[in-house]
Amino acid sequence: MKEFLTFKSGKFYFNEEYDASQIDNLLVKATVLNETIVDLPILPELASRIEPEIMYSSIAGTAAIEGNPITKEDVQKIAQGEEIEIYTKRDKQEIKNLIKAYNFLSSIESSQEPFVVTEEIICELHKIITSDILDENNIPGKYRNGIVYVGDKLHGGTYTPPKILEDIKNLMREFTEWINSDELVQCNPFIRASLAHYYFATIHPFWDGNGRTARLLEALLLQSANIKYAPRELSNYYYRNVDEYYIAFSKSIKLKKYATPFLKFCLEASVESLERIKKTIIFFIRKFTLRDFYRFERKEKRLTSRQVDLLDLLLDNPVSFSLKDLHERKPLSILYSNVTTQTARRDVKKLLAQKLITPAGDNTYLINFRVLG
Repeated sequence: MKEFLTFKSGKFYFNEEYDASQIDNLLVKATVLNETIVDLPILPELASRIEPEIMYSSIAGTAAIEGNPITKEDVQKIAQGEEIEIYTKRDKQEIKNLIKAYNFLSSIESSQEPFVVTEEIICELHKIITSDILDENNIPGKYRNGIVYVGDKLHGGTYTPPKILEDIKNLMREFTEWINSDELVQCNPFIRASLAHYYFATIHPFWDGNGRTARLLEALLLQSANIKYAPRELSNYYYRNVDEYYIAFSKSIKLKKYATPFLKFCLEASVESLERIKKTIIFFIRKFTLRDFYRFERKEKRLTSRQVDLLDLLLDNPVSFSLKDLHERKPLSILYSNVTTQTARRDVKKLLAQKLITPAGDNTYLINFRVLG
C-alpha cells in the first residue's frame, strides 16, 4: 500500500490488497476463460466480423454511461462517415472522438512485458476523447484546477475528488509510479487494470471525460496483456449494470484503503464478457464446421443442393419455420417457389431423419447446431 498526503484533501491511498475470499474465484474464472479464448482458432472472417461489432457496441456503451443517446447501429454509421441529423453536434463529436480513441488502442500491440502507464498516454487519451467539444472548463489533455463532484445519493453518496492542481499533479505522478511498480506489474492483469480504472477515477484529474478515460485505460492494460476481446466488451457490461457500477465505486471510496467492491464488480464484468465472447466464437466455429459438413454430405449424395441451400439459410437466420413458411416466407420461399408441397415435406422429413433439423413444437422446426456433438 502507498500512502500520500495531499495539500488540501488529506491522505490518499493506493492499495493493491483485497479480500481474497471475494476475488480469487472470479480471478481464476476470468483467467481460464481468457486462456480458452486465446486457444480457440479465430478465422480471419470471424475476426473481421467480431472486432467491429464489439467496438461499435463498446463505444455506444461507454458513451451511454455519460448520457450519450447514440445507438450501436448509429455508431457504425458515423464510423462509416454518415451524418445523422437526429443527434446533437456534441453527441456526434463524442462518438467520433471515441472512434479515434479506440483506433489509438488498436495501434498498441500486446506484449509479454507489462505495459508502462505514463501521464503522457493518459493525457493523450483524454485529449482524443474531449477534443472539439465545447466546455467552459475542460481543456483536452490538461488537468483541472477546481472542485468537481462524483456520484449522487441514489448510488451511495457524492464523492469530492482532490480539488487543486498541485494535488492532482502530485497524485497523478504517484499513481503512475505505483501502477508501474514491481508489486503492480506482478499482479494478475485483471487486477492491475481494475485498480488503474478505480484509482484514476478517484483522482478524477480532468474537468470532463474522466469516466471514458478510466475505462479506456483499463481496456488498454487488459489488451496489452493479451486479454482477447473482453477489454472493449467491458463497457457494455458497465452500461447494462450502471447502477451497480457507481455503487461499487462508492462502497470502495467509503472503505478508503481497500477497493474490493470495485474489483469484485470489474471481475464479474470480465467473467461475463469473456463468457459471451467464448460463446460467440464457438457459435461461429460451429457454423463454419456445419457448412463444411453439409457440403461433404452433398458430395456423398446424402443431401440435395436445395437442401444444402436451405440449411445455409437457416444457419444465417436460425429461427423456427413451418412447412408453410417454405412457400410463404422469404428468403425460404425463393428456394421453394417452384417446388410442390409434397417435395418440401420430403425435404423436411429427410433433414429430420438425419438430425440436421429438430422439432420446435406446433409443427415448426429449428436447425440443429449440435448435430456433430
